Amino acid sequence: MQSVLPSEFKKGMVLLLDGAPHVIEELHVTGTAQTKHKIHARLRHLRSGRFLERTFTDTERVPVAEVQHRTVQYSYAQGEEYVFLDAETFEELVLRAEQVGDRKVFLKENEEYKALFLDGRLLDIVLPPQVTLTITETAPPIRGGSDATWKPAVLETGLEIMVPLFLDKGERVRVDTATRKYVGKESDRGDKK
Repeated sequence: MQSVLPSEFKKGMVLLLDGAPHVIEELHVTGTAQTKHKIHARLRHLRSGRFLERTFTDTERVPVAEVQHRTVQYSYAQGEEYVFLDAETFEELVLRAEQVGDRKVFLKENEEYKALFLDGRLLDIVLPPQVTLTITETAPPIRGGSDATWKPAVLETGLEIMVPLFLDKGERVRVDTATRKYVGKESDRGDKK
């Protein structure tokens, strides 16, 4: 089994801690030249969806999970389950609501996502850096308003964000999946404005 030093950690890497797969969500380093460096990681347990904070010393070796990457298509949600279709085998794959967590507001039916598999089983999906969603609720647009003035908007997946005043219902916007913030407007032709 391959192992790495904490200095080799990258966001999105899957570590095996106590025999369970955990994905690195965030990383930061503390320490000075006189003290030992410590790597602080925010990890998400891929089976339970729970988050944990863990500190690693710079000499500690940590086993890495050998995950496979495949493409899946989101089909539908039924109760506490999210159903995906494997793009290669057309097999239905299920993630529980606690595994998907608050990322559910970025899932759109029939959209494709990169998926992580361990030992042939679906472990997790990886969201793209940005998604395009349609505004379903917002106040009427104010033309000629400043780009610095914002209003709340509800998107097709239920996500609520702040958008510029000139946007209206039915318009498509790009949203950063990490910060959950408006990035820009998507035109009817699909090119960026």
